Amino acid sequence: MRFRNEAMEAAGKRYITHNSKSDVFTIYGLGDLHIGSAACAKHEIQKTVQKIKDDPFTFWVGVGDYADFISFRDRKRFDPSTIAPDITIADMGKLGDVLNRQVCEIFRPIADKCLGLCFGNHELKYEVEHEQMDRHVWLCRELGVPNLRYSALMDIVFVRAKGNQPKLLMECKKAACHRTQFRLYAHHGAGSACTPGGKLNRLIGFMNAFDADIYFIGHVHDQKGQRLTMISADETCTR
Repeated sequence: MRFRNEAMEAAGKRYITHNSKSDVFTIYGLGDLHIGSAACAKHEIQKTVQKIKDDPFTFWVGVGDYADFISFRDRKRFDPSTIAPDITIADMGKLGDVLNRQVCEIFRPIADKCLGLCFGNHELKYEVEHEQMDRHVWLCRELGVPNLRYSALMDIVFVRAKGNQPKLLMECKKAACHRTQFRLYAHHGAGSACTPGGKLNRLIGFMNAFDADIYFIGHVHDQKGQRLTMISADETCTR
């Protein structure tokens, strides 16, 4: 199975401080929002953003296709009836800028809880066709979050010590009584699958191809999950 990884990041470590071993964290994968499409449920996106903002134990990673980015130049996909009613004719002449700013304003309240942003095939296609390859870079800089490009591996280190409040850090020199580390893989996704089984097989394919503990894959517009149990041995290989 082949995957698109010519734009892949080894994105280093993220540190999340906390206070108790009983703390439970949630990490969201936000992607395929397709802002700018008439089918986009913005109110649902805003509810999720508010939930992430309000819960100190919740963080997120972006997995691309935040906006639809289908301009009139895209002869195969452009259909005026699918454009969101708040996009004007004047906006169509600067669609990338208009949609990027909408995405930025939606994500801004939770930027401090973001592990990083991947871009998706919709961003990539628009940037290539319009020779505007800095769109995703601008979004990451404006929000002050890491640019994960099309896919990325990163380590999430949970740093537990008395008095620590949940907080995302790029560096952590705090003394800790315990550190727990997980490797996370994020990719917008690739290919197509129509059936639930086919979509799950795409996820499992990524899980078999990359060494990580947690995987976030988008693109196929369904919520599917799968746990893989890996059997290993101790350091002496006797148990």
